[in-house]
Order: sequence, then structure tokens, then C-alpha cells
Amino acid sequence: MLKKVELYTLVLLIIYTFYCAIAVGSSWDEPYEMMIGKNRLKYLFSLGSFKDFQLYRLEEYYPGFYNTIAIFITKIFPAKYEIEIWHLTNTIFSIFAVVGIYKITSNLFNKKVGKIVFLLCFINPIFFGHMAINSKDTIVAFSHVWATYFILRYLQKQDSKYKIDRYIILAGLTIGLGTGVRLPFLFTLSPLMLFIIVDMFFFKTIAIQKFSTKKFLIDGLKVLVIAYFVAIFAWPDTHSNIFTEPFKLFIAQTKLQGFGVEWILFNGDFFNTLSVPKTYIIINLIYKSPEFLFVSYLIFIFLPIINNDFFSFKFNFFWSKILLVVFIISFPIVVLALIPYRIYDGLRLFLYLIPYFCIIPGLGIYYLIKNLSSLFPKILFGLTFSLFVYYLFIFFSFTPYQYTYLNKFIGNLAYADQKFENDYWAVSIEELIAKIPKLTNLTSDNKKIKIAFCGVPHNIGKRELNKLKNLKYEQTDLYNKDVDYIIMTNRTVEKSSDIARNDMKTCFKKFEGEDVISIRRKGLMLSTIRKKVKN
Repeated sequence: MLKKVELYTLVLLIIYTFYCAIAVGSSWDEPYEMMIGKNRLKYLFSLGSFKDFQLYRLEEYYPGFYNTIAIFITKIFPAKYEIEIWHLTNTIFSIFAVVGIYKITSNLFNKKVGKIVFLLCFINPIFFGHMAINSKDTIVAFSHVWATYFILRYLQKQDSKYKIDRYIILAGLTIGLGTGVRLPFLFTLSPLMLFIIVDMFFFKTIAIQKFSTKKFLIDGLKVLVIAYFVAIFAWPDTHSNIFTEPFKLFIAQTKLQGFGVEWILFNGDFFNTLSVPKTYIIINLIYKSPEFLFVSYLIFIFLPIINNDFFSFKFNFFWSKILLVVFIISFPIVVLALIPYRIYDGLRLFLYLIPYFCIIPGLGIYYLIKNLSSLFPKILFGLTFSLFVYYLFIFFSFTPYQYTYLNKFIGNLAYADQKFENDYWAVSIEELIAKIPKLTNLTSDNKKIKIAFCGVPHNIGKRELNKLKNLKYEQTDLYNKDVDYIIMTNRTVEKSSDIARNDMKTCFKKFEGEDVISIRRKGLMLSTIRKKVKN
């Protein structure tokens, strides 16, 4: 009976996820990411004769391996469904990332813990909201969890040559995929490798006792070679010299200290993205994680003190594995504190951490379920379950924009736009513009209206506006005094570093007027069409 419930729940979750993938609009980066894939695909099918692949600034720093795969898949289907197939492809990889964390957790602890962690990760708003629209960071997450799993399995199966070879190849492929999305991907595996070294000498819980260092190094080299050639496969800028150009481009990219958005609104204040607070990751987690997860964390932390029988495992067989999780999730926090790098868009750049963040709450919930015969665990489970049910209602009410979710710690959601940029990828713009025909003053008048965009990618905005047959409009400059309407999200307007932080404003604050159409979730305004006040 329980297995049937689990199966039905999984099927319903996947159906709902696919619905969200189709319903959500295009994200800010998607036209660019899809163009990279199309260019790389043309290049490969032309056997290198197609040379117009570098159409955008900084494209040479993106290997584009996944983009090429995803675009190839879209070509199998009619062109009119391109964006939907792109979203569904991203979603399938994202779902398998969650499957990957289930495999890791089941391997480290047991399958019951794995199932709990799977569910917690699947419905995590940060991760779920990015499944369809993020063709970079969800793929990094997929690559990270599966590379971790294959490395762990390699260490546990050294007595089997077939399985060793299989895990070497699979680890190489997944590491190559991750590096083929973001060049610094290898650094995200550093805490795993550090833990393996520590485990070899002290705990001996993951690697078998008779461990050959020489064999490990040789096999590691095999993994890196496979990963290297996978990563550069669809990277034309490296093909002039595959042994030097990848390293030159990597070094050049590090000198840029990252690239992208210059200023952000974070926790009610404006920061240059090269100097965000050291608490950036933690603060985002506090506001963007469901409340029941915090309770589950506390259960795990404090129950060993309250209950001496808590997780009756020997240190070497339990707590060393917790140490592995801690290593992985604490690494970027330490790096962020030491090395300046452009950080923006909430936890998007750290999305690969979210599956691992779900492990410790999963263990806490597992303990409660295991000990429901006792009064205290029963009370804690009732509290956690109530918060979980409450969260599910909120989770579904944010459909299909779960990545904009904020918990109750933020206060009134109507004022949350004063603390964070919410729909920073402008995925609600398609729904927003689709509502314009309901405003007769915009579509029935023969007069051509002047429309500007703020915090909205112009190509996506114009594409959606052009779908409206009765709308006559002219795109104009944001600061044009004659502009009639501004289509906006809550992004930071100012780009120049010469502007004082006190003078910084988001689109919502910069331009006054009447909001004629808005997209909201639980009072949180994601995007709006504002009739500008004429001076």
C-alpha cells in the first residue's frame, strides 16, 4: 500500500512539474543560451566550417556542451514547440538531479532517508522553480550529484574491475558535462576530494580498507581526460589548439572576476555584486527556505543532546558521512568570504547545494518517523507535518513561479520587493503581457502607444507584444518623457558604479505611476505594467 502511495505521489509530482515547465515563461538568459546551442550545433554539423558562432560578447567563455544537447533535442520536434521542449529537457535533467541525491543519501544512510530527502529536494521552491528555466545551474546540480555518487561508488567497488571501469567513465562524463556548463565546476568538487583524503587516513568509512593510492591517482587521471574532451567537444574557441586554448580561456575568465549584473538589492540594501555580504548564502536560505525545514534542522541538531539514543551509530559509520555533507555545503560559504566573485540572482549560482542542504533535515524527519512510539518525537512530528502541509498550499499557490517564494520570516509579502529582487529572470512577463487585451484602452485605440522595458529582456518583451494583433506600440527609451507604459520587474535600474548606494533604486521605486496589470503571488508583485505619470 505504501509503495503505491509513493508511486502515485511521484507520478503526480512529475505531471505537475511538466505542467509548470510548459506554463512558465522564458527566462532572461534563455534566448542567449539557446542561440549558443544553435551556433554550436551548426558548427559541429558543418565539421567546423561554420564560423559565425561568436555572436555575443563573452560567448567564448561558455563551452556550451549542454546547450548543444538540448537544442539537438528540440530539433526533433516541430519548431513552434521549441521553448516548451527546451523547458521539458531542462526539467528532465533537473528531476534526475533529485534522483541523484536520493542515490547518494541511500548509499550513505538508507533508502528510507533517501526517499525523504528526495521529496524535500523535489518540492524545494529554490530548486523546483529553476527546473525548467535554468539551463546552467540545474545542469551543474545534476552533474555534481551524479559525479559525487559515481566517485563514492568507485571507492566502494575496487574489487570489481567491470564496475570500476563503469564508474570511471560515468564520473568522467558527468564531470565533463558540469565543466561544459561552467568552467569552475571542478572547484565545486574540491570538498568531496578533501573528504576522501581525510576518510582514507582517519575514518575509512567510504573507501575500502585496502586502498591503492597509485591506482586511485591513475583512475583519477582517466576521469579527468574523459571530462576534458567532453567539456571541449562543442567549444569552438578551443579547437584551434585543444591542449592550450581551454586553459587560456579559463585564466582569462578568472581575471574578469565573473561577469554579469553589477548591482543588486539584497536584504533591503544595495550592493555591488563583487562585494556582497559574507552572509549572502545564509540570508538567502533563511528567507527562501520553507519553515518546516528549519524545524527539521533544529531536530537534527538538538536531539542528540536531548535523547542519548539518537541515531545509535558508531561515529565512523554515521558522523563522518555528516561531515561529508558539511564539507560540501560549507565550501562555497568559505570561498565567498575569501575570494571576490560576482554573486547575484539569489541562490541561482549555488543551486547545486540545495540537494545537499536537504539531507540533514531529511535525517531529522527520519528520526521522528522512526520513533513515533514516544511522546516527544510524536509532538515534534506533528508540528513539522503541520508546517509541511501549510507549506504545500503556499508552494502550489506560487505556480509556476516557485523560485520567487519567500517564507514568513520576510514579513508582509506586499513589501518584500523592498528587500529582494523577486522575479529577476522575468519569467512572469509572458503571463503579464498576455493580459493586455483585457485593457481596452491599450488595444482598441488607433493611437500608437509608447512602451518601455525595465528589468525585462527586450527581445522577450517584444516577442510577446508582437503576439497581440490589436496592439499598436512603439518601443521607446525608458527615460523618454513621452513614454506611456513601462513593463517592469523589480530589478535594480542603475548600472554605473559612480552612483551612490543611497541613490540606488529598483524599477518599482524609480518610476511612479498606476499599475494597470500586475502578476502577483500571495501579495508579492512579480511584474507589472505601469502607466507612467507624465511630468
